Amino acid sequence: MRDAVFWFDRKIEALPRLQQIASADVVVVGGGMMGLMCARSLSARKQRVCVLDAVTCGAGASGRSSGLVTPDSELELSDLVQAFGTERGPRLWDCALGGVSAIRQAVLEDQISCDMQVHDALFVAAKPGGEKLIAAEVSVRQRFSYPCTHYSRENLPDILGSTAYFGGLRFGSTFSIDGYRCCAGLRQRLLESGTRIFENSRVTRILENGVETAGGSVQAPVVVICTDRLLPELGLARREIYHAQTFLAISECLTSAEVNRVFPAEPFMVWDTDLFYKYFRLTGDSRLLIGGSTLADTYSRREQHRPQRVVRRLTHYLAERFPGLVVKFVACWPGLIGISKDFAPIVGRHPRFPSVYFAGGAAGLPWAAALGRYLAERILDGRTDLEDVLGVDRKFPIGPHLQAVMGAPSAFAVSHGIRKFLRN
Repeated sequence: MRDAVFWFDRKIEALPRLQQIASADVVVVGGGMMGLMCARSLSARKQRVCVLDAVTCGAGASGRSSGLVTPDSELELSDLVQAFGTERGPRLWDCALGGVSAIRQAVLEDQISCDMQVHDALFVAAKPGGEKLIAAEVSVRQRFSYPCTHYSRENLPDILGSTAYFGGLRFGSTFSIDGYRCCAGLRQRLLESGTRIFENSRVTRILENGVETAGGSVQAPVVVICTDRLLPELGLARREIYHAQTFLAISECLTSAEVNRVFPAEPFMVWDTDLFYKYFRLTGDSRLLIGGSTLADTYSRREQHRPQRVVRRLTHYLAERFPGLVVKFVACWPGLIGISKDFAPIVGRHPRFPSVYFAGGAAGLPWAAALGRYLAERILDGRTDLEDVLGVDRKFPIGPHLQAVMGAPSAFAVSHGIRKFLRN
């Protein structure tokens, strides 16, 4: 078993670094899903775009992700309604659904080969109390006319080969992808459309009309910062954005019998109700991809590399849920995702430079895509609806003064614990 990102086996050759003074209508900083989708939207509207990435496009959270493309990026619809109300909550859910649609559209229109697997989503109760969360989510979705199917503990094994869950919620129009290959495909299409992309070009300074790197600069009347969890390194959302760490492991190709043991009817993208939840799905070549974390690892200040320990924990989880299933893992890796203290994204403008826009805390590919498109529409059409809801000045469970005393890891852990308490 390798301590390495499985998707990176087919590493894409890096583009040249910025070593000149360039110009553009808009410079986008960050070549993950958010930045590339922002650039794609701007390019489609005839903007001259320049993209800068500190490493290579997709090398960060987007390329390391599980590839689940579902609006449930840390927050269910019931969470959004509870936190933002009956008008704003569904509106945010629709925004996340728009991110799902945007990724689907880009993959199909640009003919990106990224192992797109069209599977329904399945949200399952990990413990007896989790069924209350499932029932509440079903109720809210029915109230706002979002289709779903509710499974009891007794009939859930018909579609998921386990008797260890306590109910579930199924819904469609979801799919999975290889996030790294998707970013590589988006990058290629942008290059073909005339967008300039420079890699290994870390931005060192934001200017009112551009950015600087160690090797050069880009002059542009508009700057968009799409660096997600790394926003604080550029002086943005310093108290509002931190990271959460999760781990992924991927198996050898499963046999048909092993696949049927887990998914007796058809494959699903599955995650459970625990705060530090487990999630799993099948790839196109029938590998089992499973992820999860712990309290200690989630808020660690630095990326942890403990593949043997992580795999033991995930193997134990599978043994409890699917007795008799023996899976051999071939790779395991950590990933850091940007996250806020209430799990919802952050959008805003630079406090001193009104022509600099940013977003972060996406916590999932759909929200990243949705935020990228939003930032493009913010620039070109003056759209502000997300900024009005998800701005940096909104109230969080732990405020800035208490966070300064506690430190970021504790402040975010306690904030998320408060959310879990309110959710239950």
